[in-house]
Amino acid sequence: MIEPNPAWPTAAETTNILRFLHRFADLMSSGSNSQNLLCAARMLQAHIDLLNETEELLRVERAMSDANAEARKALEGRIGAFEIEILTLKSKLTEQQSWSEGVLAELERRIAESVRRAEQAEARLTILNEIPSAIAFGSIAVPLSILQVARAQFASLARTFEKSGDIVSQAMCEAGALSLDRAILDAGGSDVAEGRSQHAA
Repeated sequence: MIEPNPAWPTAAETTNILRFLHRFADLMSSGSNSQNLLCAARMLQAHIDLLNETEELLRVERAMSDANAEARKALEGRIGAFEIEILTLKSKLTEQQSWSEGVLAELERRIAESVRRAEQAEARLTILNEIPSAIAFGSIAVPLSILQVARAQFASLARTFEKSGDIVSQAMCEAGALSLDRAILDAGGSDVAEGRSQHAA
């Protein structure tokens, strides 16, 4: 609300002054004094109208200023809330990044450990492949060719005992040849069938 300036006349005082000027101009019905009084009355009225318009504009501007101040205050409140929310989000983002970095570090550690174990296993496998197969306790390593020769001899003896009628010795030699056939077969021999065919002949 626009408060009147104490130095300005009130509306009632202004009305009285205008009436006085008009009555005094009427008393001086002719002459320049009457014209001057009427001119003064018109100028006073114009200034009063201008003052009223100015006061109305000032009232509107102040109302708009008050509304803008309220809007600015509300906007500042929202900005403050947004700033707090941004700080909270930044804090959560930092925590998330720290957690992600920890997870990545753990994954890298596990991958490195797996690679190290795989390399160790590969190295052990290479060593094992280079070491000859272990021979069971109570056994000896015999070349496959020796087994084949021994089998042929057992087969030959079996045929000889068969011709002489020594069935017991024939059976023992055939059993020995059969045992050697199995040993050669287990060792990967490829001519067991050939030996058998010769024995059958």
